[in-house]
Amino acid sequence: MDRHALSEHEPALVDYALGELDPTDAARIARHLETCATCRATLQRIEEALGWLGTAVPQIEPPPTLRAQVLAATTGEERSRWRLAWARGLLAAAAALLVIALVLAVTRADRRLDELMVRQAAVAAVLAETDWSTAMRGEAPGFPSVVGRVYLDPDGERAVVALEGMPPPERGTVYQLWLVRTDGRREDGGIFVPDPAGRALLVVAANAAWDSYQGMGITMEPAPEGSPQPTGSRVAGCNWNWAAERRS
Repeated sequence: MDRHALSEHEPALVDYALGELDPTDAARIARHLETCATCRATLQRIEEALGWLGTAVPQIEPPPTLRAQVLAATTGEERSRWRLAWARGLLAAAAALLVIALVLAVTRADRRLDELMVRQAAVAAVLAETDWSTAMRGEAPGFPSVVGRVYLDPDGERAVVALEGMPPPERGTVYQLWLVRTDGRREDGGIFVPDPAGRALLVVAANAAWDSYQGMGITMEPAPEGSPQPTGSRVAGCNWNWAAERRS
């Protein structure tokens, strides 16, 4: 399939991966995927990224101390009116505190979900446009399990980097991604900390077209803001020859 034909299906593929198509359109896309290898590959990239995003949705859990207060106020046999009134007051106070805590938690979760939706849209846009990717590997002792994939938007200056097997950064540090220019200069690609499962999904914005770069690298830098230039050893990365690989 040529690039123009693929572009007609890109929005539907994103909706298909999210399960947002009605049954008729979903069936139509499913039939198309049976005969179109290009769209199947694009759908696979979209589903991979959405899988990473799914692991980042925060879980809302009330504080254990409030739960204990509520349970303490609602259990046990009441021996007098005074104790019953006291227990009711404690329950009401604990319930009010629980509501406040949950409201704050939900507000934080809503803010986090808004951020995830923005990132999800950026990831989907890059994956729908790209027809090229390369592997990222661990490059230092202690990082043998690091594997990842870099997807570049061929007509823009954005990339999606999906990583797994990342150990937690050392105390007082964060990971920082660097874009490596063809002349060796490093440009900041953003800081991150992997989730407890060792995963990270990044949307990276370059300052120039991708033929101006030869790869990416990751180092550990001082928390919380990283460094203007790398100070730590490279722990993972990848290299490419954009012009040559695009012609092949």
